[in-house]
Amino acid sequence: MIVVRDAILTATIVALIFLAAHRPPIVKDNQTPYCQVDVLQSMRHPFTGEKVSAWGPMYRPCGEQDIYREI
Repeated sequence: MIVVRDAILTATIVALIFLAAHRPPIVKDNQTPYCQVDVLQSMRHPFTGEKVSAWGPMYRPCGEQDIYREI
């Protein structure tokens, strides 16, 4: 009975060591988080051809939330 218990314990330890040594590598999260940011957008009016600017929502990287750039 003791031999069976020792064999099961040894097999369990060997299996745990094998699983720990052969687990898949950790996947790095390199995705840029995007947030909804209000940006100044401009376009030409479809009827008059006049340039119109307005603030509107757009998805941009979250690091650009507090950055203002005049284009």
